[in-house]
Amino acid sequence: MESEYDIVMLVLNDLSFDGRVRREAAALAECGWRVLVIGTQRADGTLADDEHLLGFWVHRVRYGRFGRSLARPWRWLRHGLQAVQVVHAVSRIRTRVVHAHDLPALLLAVMARWGRRRKPRLIYDSHELYLFLPRDMSAIGAILDRLTRPAWFALERCCIRQADAVITVSEPIARCLARWYRIPRPYVIRNCIDPAPAPQEQSPYLVHTGDLTNRGRCLTELVEAFVRAPEEVGLVFLGEGEARDELEARAEDLGIRSRVKFAPPVAPEAVPEAICDARVALVLLRPDSWHIRATLPNKLFEAIAAGVPVVASGGFALRRMVERHSLGIVCDPDPDSIIDAIRRLLQPERQIEFRQAVSTAQKDLNWRAESERLRALYRELLP
Repeated sequence: MESEYDIVMLVLNDLSFDGRVRREAAALAECGWRVLVIGTQRADGTLADDEHLLGFWVHRVRYGRFGRSLARPWRWLRHGLQAVQVVHAVSRIRTRVVHAHDLPALLLAVMARWGRRRKPRLIYDSHELYLFLPRDMSAIGAILDRLTRPAWFALERCCIRQADAVITVSEPIARCLARWYRIPRPYVIRNCIDPAPAPQEQSPYLVHTGDLTNRGRCLTELVEAFVRAPEEVGLVFLGEGEARDELEARAEDLGIRSRVKFAPPVAPEAVPEAICDARVALVLLRPDSWHIRATLPNKLFEAIAAGVPVVASGGFALRRMVERHSLGIVCDPDPDSIIDAIRRLLQPERQIEFRQAVSTAQKDLNWRAESERLRALYRELLP
């Protein structure tokens, strides 16, 4: 790893499955800018600390082993020590722009700029309404979350106003950030993906991509709905997560375990080709938070790039996108509505209709168009 770059991106994961960060870094590197992505991994992580990936450099901060057994609330001590490691890694790199992905990274990027005589430009890339992400917590935890949220609002307001530009993933999120924090409307760069080659033929299966979690997602409802799907149709979950055991057990109880498959995740850029022969892609969210109502999930754009029509439930942003481009059928987040939408979408005439519409949508909803907006922003910041 060298000591000077045009752009340093900061993200608090190991970058393996963060498609947005990988696509953005690659798009900027293609323009000739020297791009470094600083990520993280656990002390026992198996990924390289430094590597060259898709035209840009990656440095993963390997967290120390301190405090691994700490329970809440003392776990924050460990997070604080990890934050010191990340701030140190960012502050020792000379760069013209620091591009922070999501609120925790923004806080650390602001700290890393303290004391510098020539502060680099700062970009905040808000992948979601972070303060309203679905969380799995106890009743006491939920109360504490509501009580501390005003303080987090104030902290995000302070940091976001230091940014030279703010980017986000959907128009509703952009409107929320602009209204809440009284900032100019953020740039919207959606998580689109370039289309995959069309498959020779479709296979009789439904697919869900992404993390297996019931926080904000209707995975249990999906398995319960799938009992009434046609016998020749399978269900594939492409991804990992804490809900896998629960989903397997529920499928076993319902007598459909042999028809439900679990496949390991693949690199983000490989997802469209991996699922392009599916009949239906499932984009099922439970609209019980501001974030869910305003977001456009990655799995929607993975389906579009794969040319696969969707059964979708969720907030107004998702519903509006699906209906505007005729990408599939919108339903409510309950088993009866989900299976009704699946059955309708499996009808041959509906398959033809919606696949043609998805193919048309690919002309506008692709990464080539979105990445040019990102490059235009950087040309203003880095003339």
